[in-house]
This record gives sequence, structure tokens and C-alpha cells, in this order.
Amino acid sequence: MSLLDHLAAQVSALKRSHPSPLHIVVAYSAGIDSHVLLHALWQLKHAHISSFQLSALYIHHGLSDNADKWQQHCATVCGELEVEFDSAKVFVDVASGKGIEAQARDARYAKLVEIAPPGSVVMLAQHQDDQLETVLLQLKRGAGPKGLSGMGRCFSRAKPSGHQEKVHFFRPLLEISQEQIHRYADEHSLVWQEDESNQNIDFERNFIRRDVSPLLNQRWPHFAQSVSRSALLCAQQQALLDEVTQEKLHSLLNPNNTLSVELLLSLTEPWRLQVVRMWLDTQNIPSPSRAILAQLSKELLLAAQDASPVIQWQKWQFRRFENALYVIAIPEQVSPCETFIQPPDVQKLPLSLGEVALRRGQLAEVSDFSLNINDLDIGPISVVFGGFSQRFTPQDAPQSKPLKQWFKEWKIPPWERANIAIIRQGEQIIGLLINGRFVAGKSYGHKTATQKKFDSSGTLTYQK
Repeated sequence: MSLLDHLAAQVSALKRSHPSPLHIVVAYSAGIDSHVLLHALWQLKHAHISSFQLSALYIHHGLSDNADKWQQHCATVCGELEVEFDSAKVFVDVASGKGIEAQARDARYAKLVEIAPPGSVVMLAQHQDDQLETVLLQLKRGAGPKGLSGMGRCFSRAKPSGHQEKVHFFRPLLEISQEQIHRYADEHSLVWQEDESNQNIDFERNFIRRDVSPLLNQRWPHFAQSVSRSALLCAQQQALLDEVTQEKLHSLLNPNNTLSVELLLSLTEPWRLQVVRMWLDTQNIPSPSRAILAQLSKELLLAAQDASPVIQWQKWQFRRFENALYVIAIPEQVSPCETFIQPPDVQKLPLSLGEVALRRGQLAEVSDFSLNINDLDIGPISVVFGGFSQRFTPQDAPQSKPLKQWFKEWKIPPWERANIAIIRQGEQIIGLLINGRFVAGKSYGHKTATQKKFDSSGTLTYQK
């Protein structure tokens, strides 16, 4: 089957599964692969073989001195084909110590998701030989079935707007060889741009492309096809595994998206780790290494009930609290401190937790909560972080307890407690600010629209 016939079949299948009208956006880099994809789609549309809206996007990484020339080349080609064209720049921090390839890829996908029209299908030009390189890299990294599935044909990403809108990605050329792509380009006298970094074998993919793949294909002419078939079989097996894992995950989930430790421990170790990996994946959190996951059962799930174990990787942590497994971003915590407030002070709380204001003899302005203080003379007002051995009597509570006992009773995880603001007058706690919610002390909790005007009275307000 020719490249054009194959692409026509792929687009037809896509149209059957995608609501019309279909808008295809080609991720156009000026290289031969994406140029051939764009031109072939243009042919299908121009010859009325298939009906869809066609446009192209170029992502400018700023990593090459030739990037501006490539962008102009893309604009020129799209102008000649009368295809709508747009471009956008991304920033790649080459001094960060992270892999440039991975950074560029992540930045490219993020920008494509951001600027592609909602509901559109972004077509990527990866082909059979790219799939071979991907699978070989995954083998080198010791990947399991999911990694050995290589690049999937389709996937979706949510728009950053926070709504339910998505951008869909599709790779229609995964069964097409690089040789077929070059043959198409020669037949249609296409002109493309070469990325000079493709010759740098310091990049693993370039090393495989230049030195490894040709040797394998010379020895076994259909090697890339065989690897592509193996990747597809791995993907099918992974899909079946995911289906069962999803059922197990659903039975373990708590309403707050934590996992039941007790139910996790009822699973065998392989299933336990499989469920945890999927749980992380559903939250777009990168899975830790196998070595870190191996610590999960012994060091965290089976730790003593009064222990507070932590397992950390990248910017994430596994935590356990109240028989539940949490995954959280490494928390920023306020250091113990005390700040006194004098009227008419406005005190900004650390870590963007909000601000409190104290005004003498004034009613509360618009705020998240207000606290009427009838006598400022009995002690200064302060905001305190830390010191959980102090006793506190919440409004309507029959007795006082140390704060740490209230926190345990209220099921506040230990890593959130350092950021609880304690509102104190003199040595007495008159209220707590917990995640933007105010817990008033005894006799301090009423909100009023009117207030008796004592010279020494005041209103404490909080705004997020």
C-alpha cells in the first residue's frame, strides 16, 4: 500500500471515531517527515479524497541558529499550499542539567496543547523507524510492557484552561518506513530542512538512528516491521492489564483520592505496585523508579501505626496517614514564628496563605471571616505558626485539649499542620486558620453585622 493510500485509510478511520467537522493540525518542523505528512494530507484534501480542515503549527525551540530559517520555510510552504499556519516559541533551559531532548519534547507538547484549537487532532509524523528507535531505547532502560509498547497511535491531553476541553494527538505513519517517506518526497520534488543536531550521536536516538538501526536492518531487512508488531502486541497486553488494574484501583480509592492501606496490603506485591503506578498516572505524576517502589510496602505500608514514614522522588512524596496512602508534592512549610498585629495592621501570611487585618472599633469589611474582639487591652493579638502543645477550646467544645490532639481528631495530616495559623491574644488561643477555614475559640466565634463600639474593641478579618 502506498503512503497516500495508507494515510487515506487512517484519516477515514479517524473521521469515523471523531465528531465532525474534523480539524487536523500538523505539527510541522520543516523536516522531511512532517513535510511529507503535511503534503500528503493536502493532497487528500485537494483531490477531495477526504474532507477536513487542515492547518499547521511550528514550535520554535530556540536551540538552533537555524530555527528562524526553519520557521520561515514552514510559513512559505504553507503559503504555497494555502494551508493556515501558526508558530509559537518555547523556552528550553539548557543549563538546568536535565536532558535537552526530553525538555524540548515536553515543552513542545505543552505548547501544542495550549495553542491547538479545542477538539482538534494534532498529527505527528513519527514513523516505523522512529518506533524502532523508541523500543530499543526502552529496552536499554529496562522497561516493561508499557514502555515496550513504544509510541501509541493516539492520545489526548487536557487544555490548560482547567475545563474539559481536550486536544487529541494522532500518529498515522507508524507503519510507514523512512524509505517510503523519502520515496514520496522525491516523487513530489519536496524541499525540506535538515536539523544539524541529527548528526550529534551524543543524543541516544541519533546514535541508534545512525549506527545501530542500519546494522540491524542490513542483517534483518524486516527488523523494523517485526519490532513494530511486537510493540503493538505489548500495547494490546498492556491495555488488558490496565483494564483489570483500573477495577482494582477503583475498589481501593477513598473519596479524597487516597488509597486504603489495608486493601493495598491485601494484594500481592506485583498487583500492589501496578495499582500504585496507575494511581499516579491518573494524576499525571511520574512513577518513581522500581527501587523506590520496592521500599513502599516495607518502609511505609507496613510501618508502625504511630510512625510518619516518607518516601520521596523528584518533587513528590508518598505519605501515610489514618490508614491511607497519600501522594503529595513536597510541601512548603512555614517555620515556627510569632507576629504581633497592631491596629490598623494588615499582616500577609507566609506562602500566600492569605492576610489578616486588625482594625480598632471597626466593623469587618468584606472578608472570608471576621472575628470580633471586645477588649484589645487584655493582651496583644498575634499570629503564631508552630507550638502544638498549647491547649485550645473550640467553640461549643466541652473542654480544652492540646492542639495536636485536636489535629488528630480532625484528621489533619501532619504535613499540613505547620501551615496552620494560630490566632492568639496574650497566651490564649482565640482561633485557628486551617486551609482558609476559621475555627473559632470559645466565645469568639460569632459573626455580627453590628457591634457595640468600645474604645478598646476591634475586628480581625481574614482574606485569602
